[in-house]
Amino acid sequence: MKLKLKQMALTGALILTTLPVMAENIALVIGNRSYDDLPNVSDAVRLRESIPELEAAGFEVFSGQDMTQREQTRLATRFANALADADNIVVFLAGHMVTDGRDNWLLAIDADRLDMFSIGGAGLSIGAVLQAVGEKPGAAMVLLAEAEKELELGRGLRSGLGDLEIPQGVALVRGEVPDLLRFLDGPALQPGLPIAKALEQRGQGLRADGFISDRVPFLPALRPGEQTETAKDIDAADADRAYWEAVQAIGSIEALMTYVDRYPNGKYIRDANRKIGELRDNPKQLAAAEEKRLRLTRDQRKQIQRNLSLLGFNPRGIDGVFGRGSRAAIAAWQKSRGFDAYGYLTGNQISALQAAADNRARELEEEARKRQEEQDRKDAAFWRQTGQDGTEDSLRTYLKRYPDGIYSEIAREKLDRFEAERRAAVAAEERQFWDDVRANDGVDAYRQYLDRYPRGAFAQDAKQRIDEIEGDSRQADLIRRAKAEEARIAGNGIARLLVEQQLRALGLKPGRVDGKFDDHTRKAIRKFQRARKIPVTGYVTQQTVVRLLATR
Repeated sequence: MKLKLKQMALTGALILTTLPVMAENIALVIGNRSYDDLPNVSDAVRLRESIPELEAAGFEVFSGQDMTQREQTRLATRFANALADADNIVVFLAGHMVTDGRDNWLLAIDADRLDMFSIGGAGLSIGAVLQAVGEKPGAAMVLLAEAEKELELGRGLRSGLGDLEIPQGVALVRGEVPDLLRFLDGPALQPGLPIAKALEQRGQGLRADGFISDRVPFLPALRPGEQTETAKDIDAADADRAYWEAVQAIGSIEALMTYVDRYPNGKYIRDANRKIGELRDNPKQLAAAEEKRLRLTRDQRKQIQRNLSLLGFNPRGIDGVFGRGSRAAIAAWQKSRGFDAYGYLTGNQISALQAAADNRARELEEEARKRQEEQDRKDAAFWRQTGQDGTEDSLRTYLKRYPDGIYSEIAREKLDRFEAERRAAVAAEERQFWDDVRANDGVDAYRQYLDRYPRGAFAQDAKQRIDEIEGDSRQADLIRRAKAEEARIAGNGIARLLVEQQLRALGLKPGRVDGKFDDHTRKAIRKFQRARKIPVTGYVTQQTVVRLLATR
């Protein structure tokens, strides 16, 4: 396993102004090994080995082993009540962990009959723990050791950790229990050593995210002997500056308020109060800071852009980058919903946007289903009137109206047989001329054939092909742009596989799902577009992708 260090763009951190033995440090340690109805997690019992190390480093430890849901809740509540006075915080959790895609839980040992509806009463919310320790930006480290065994879970749950929303200023380290203990036993709690340096020493097998500083120690460095008042003043000034740099980088009112609370007479107190006032007086700047705290990933931003597009607010691209087009689309959507239209999203607004997009997708797909049913009904009726009698003229009439129709393949197969029969009967000279014309496949070549053989065996084929080519030329610019758009949006094999899989799931018969768009795929794309009133090109445009993904 490889060590992953994700550096945060913070230039300072929260440094204690007193020695570790004077600090009010707290730790929450829970290791659940022996489950009532789930497999045991053998290594979880070893978390108690971390308690002496934490206590030696000046931490008050709130610990529990093999805890029921009620016991976990009580212990976590006691820990949370002590957070306000804490300078440094460590959380160490091990046991079965599950996710519903929105939050993650450490299961209690009495967890039973788990699904998305019961999980809240069966485990400790890791999201809540992260949110709680996030009130101390720069001073919290969370260690998570998830069990390797897969669990049989109910609707909406899966084993292991999902995405974690890490508050700014919180360090998160994941790995196996032995690796985490080796990391905690020494370097992680070594005074004066930054977390990034500690990970370099004993971080093999660990993954680290969030606030991983390579400059600022998690615990302050020890000073040998007695300190002079001057030295203490210098230490305090350094801590004041580092704290200020950290909260400035975070930029939220909450972070700035932590500086005001911690350093009411600090060197930067005026700047802090001024910035707090500016944020409160500038709601757009405040909204931007609030969205920044959400730490949206590129995929999350793409989903937001797709949702805006689905609702009719064009973000001018689905690339995960919020430029002017995306900001304008967000503001327009906010205005339509009665929100302050600053162009920056809150967590609740993102949820509302997703819900609105989901509802709109269902409405659009129901409209498309009814439209497709009506098209199929007319298609079948026209086939009964024309193509069913099997004459060449009727087959061509059917294909002219329904080139991708229900019976289009049958019609083409019958026309191919007619052509084969004519080829067998026609003179060799005309057959050779026709073969050359087909190889050229241009309007001029077909007209030359008609001039030479106005009543030739392939005259109807030539006229039909001229109509097709001229029709394509009238749409040539649209198709050219759609083709270029597809190259950007679905230019790789994985993206094309996803498109084919979704077309197949919709029953549109895209042919072999192999990441290669053949005639069957193009026909399926055209049919999808036609039923949804998307410009019919047979190429995967942005509008096509938005609607295609919305059907999932």
